[in-house]
Amino acid sequence: MPMTFASAAVVFTLLRGATAAPPPASREPPAQQPEAPPKKADKKADKKPKSAFRLGDDHPEFDLGKGSKLEIRARFAADYRDSESPAEDPAEVSSIDLGKRRIGVAGEIRNAVEFQVEAELDDDDPWRDVYAEFKYFSFARVRGGKFKIPFSLDENTSASRLDFMYRSLASTHLAPGRDIGVMVHGRVVDQVLRYEAGMFEHDGRNARTNNPEKVFGGRTIAARVAVEPLRNKKDAIGDLSIGAAYTTTDVPEGISGLRGQTVLQQNFFSGTDYFVNGPRRRLGVEMAFLPGPASVKMEWMRVETERRGESVEDTDLSPVVGDGWYVSGTYVITGEKKSRVHRPKNPLFQGGFGAIEIGARFESLRFRSGASGEAPSTSPRADVVLPNRDQAVTFGVNWYINRFFKIQANFIREKLDDPSQGPLPSKPSFNTTAIRFQFSL
Repeated sequence: MPMTFASAAVVFTLLRGATAAPPPASREPPAQQPEAPPKKADKKADKKPKSAFRLGDDHPEFDLGKGSKLEIRARFAADYRDSESPAEDPAEVSSIDLGKRRIGVAGEIRNAVEFQVEAELDDDDPWRDVYAEFKYFSFARVRGGKFKIPFSLDENTSASRLDFMYRSLASTHLAPGRDIGVMVHGRVVDQVLRYEAGMFEHDGRNARTNNPEKVFGGRTIAARVAVEPLRNKKDAIGDLSIGAAYTTTDVPEGISGLRGQTVLQQNFFSGTDYFVNGPRRRLGVEMAFLPGPASVKMEWMRVETERRGESVEDTDLSPVVGDGWYVSGTYVITGEKKSRVHRPKNPLFQGGFGAIEIGARFESLRFRSGASGEAPSTSPRADVVLPNRDQAVTFGVNWYINRFFKIQANFIREKLDDPSQGPLPSKPSFNTTAIRFQFSL
């Protein structure tokens, strides 16, 4: 790994050519000497040598000429958490996670093709974003490979730019995540309307587990649109985006792979054992407003999976429904704009102490069935399933030391409607304290 960073820091400098000596002065009198035509300026001689390597706006990059470049990307994070609901060994109440290590490259070829390859080190499924995109036309760019299905603002936010240590419960368990597919996206209507539409092999990694008995969606159609009404207004107080997304797929007969889990991935919904069969549809709406140093974000999403022919009489059961929402707000108390807070105006040891941001998020994730009116049951073929809901409140502080280092501290309080299905059956509410040290290129 040290060699990776050492090679990324090499600076290539072009050498200036030697300048020829001036010709000797003429011996004829000035009156008889013919006037020489004016010489054209040698632009190449005046041009300063350009380095092939530079520290770009977000990532170190190599300029390959003719609209081509190569970026180096990396993200390393270490988490410490102390929780009343441990994520792994029930005998432990605190742990340190050093597992978040991601490296990759991205770039452009002749201003026409973008590409990205990222992998998580020491992971059973290491490949993250692996795609190429034809970007010549801003109104219709075509992307193919493995990347995130266009659904959910929070899920499609880069891990290095998250306002809180953990994504919202709804985006983690209801949004599809990554899959292999092809997508067309772009901006139209004077760049105000943004759209994404694609077809994917399955309905995302978030809907799958390592259990081969669990089923997930097949070919998936997804679409997402967002309008930015303030984009072209010079006197706008901030950036505003309002959008909606939809996916549809068919799930074969079996036990659903969708999970109802707490922040630290402990099951709180027994519905992971219910049989499903038929269409699965997702619907989501989102909003983000970034006025200066502040931000307000919110999302609502719903996933409905049919259970056709799954009753004991081979008739249809009511669908299993998962719905969730969150509302969050942040404020950069050191004055940077929210859109640029990852590049603090006064980094630590460079005339300041970086940027400080505070935030809060309120959220809910609930699982239930579409039917009601009778006693709920945990039977795999029950029409009315036993519901449950996790409500969480997160308070956080982010310290952007410089453009590479960030420290996050979160306090999370969760509350389950039915604690008997959760990790602590005798305790409906539990707290978690977490700290993350992150380095990203």
